[in-house]
Amino acid sequence: MTYYIQRMLEIRNEYFPNQQVVEQVSKGRKFIDENCCEPLDLLTISRYSFLSKFHFTRLFKRCYGRTPHQYLTDKRMELAKQLLLSNYNVMDVCYLIGFDSPNSFSTLFKKYTGTSPRDFKKKQFSIGLKNGFPPNLFFKIT
Repeated sequence: MTYYIQRMLEIRNEYFPNQQVVEQVSKGRKFIDENCCEPLDLLTISRYSFLSKFHFTRLFKRCYGRTPHQYLTDKRMELAKQLLLSNYNVMDVCYLIGFDSPNSFSTLFKKYTGTSPRDFKKKQFSIGLKNGFPPNLFFKIT
């Protein structure tokens, strides 16, 4: 992980010699991290960074290799997997991570993981039972 972070910093410094621009884009990423379960749109995120939405998207992708929307979706899918391993049902997870529609959540989850949320939960639970314990029985959201 240290190599990855170091390499990202090197690449970022090549593209962004201006530290202020890097800080503005980083503020947007931090805003996404802290509010990933809320309804977010590009305009809100870019305003938080004091950049136009087009400029913010271009800089974000150059800096992190993904668009802000892709990054937000990745964050939500990772959180969804964690929540599904806990005692939350699929419908609860859908709304907890900021989706309005269970169908769109299930479709996107399947696209990211190759399996439906319900099947993911069943599979992980059966793996835990085979190992002699239910998976993440005491899961805590941080």
